[in-house]
Amino acid sequence: MKNWRTLMLVLLLAGVGEVTAQTDEQLINNTLSDFLEGGTNGEVERFKGAFLRDAVQKAVGNNGVTGMTVESLASKIKPNQKMERTTRVLSVSYANNAATAITETVYATNKIIDFLNLLKVGGEWKIVSRVYSRVDLTEELNTVGGATVAKNQAKPKPAAKPVKKVSDDGW
Repeated sequence: MKNWRTLMLVLLLAGVGEVTAQTDEQLINNTLSDFLEGGTNGEVERFKGAFLRDAVQKAVGNNGVTGMTVESLASKIKPNQKMERTTRVLSVSYANNAATAITETVYATNKIIDFLNLLKVGGEWKIVSRVYSRVDLTEELNTVGGATVAKNQAKPKPAAKPVKKVSDDGW
């Protein structure tokens, strides 16, 4: 009976890591949905809830680098009015309590590519910074690299140091 309990405990603990990863992935996607769908559907409070209160937002405009607060951006959303746009998440990467997401918002004449950084704060994922670019509809996201690194990859062993031969000088 004791071995059965031990086996069940080991199996339960072995699955915890996967459950946590799925939960974090879902929580990140929930935050991204609040950002994208909240904005699209005029749900101002839902939209603002995706951000850390003092999140930073920056872009390059005609006059150089511009920025705005979450409140300023949210004030542009017309409450309870759906915007004519489509949105999608292009990618998400995360490790422990930090994540990066790239989203796309397509309007009739252009689109916005958002580069979002998120942190897990008090068990919730929040957008802490947003850098974005308005581009032509035909422009695609450029990705460099893209190699997938295996999880828990063994570190290579350092090369053995050469053994220095000591000559016998008679001492």
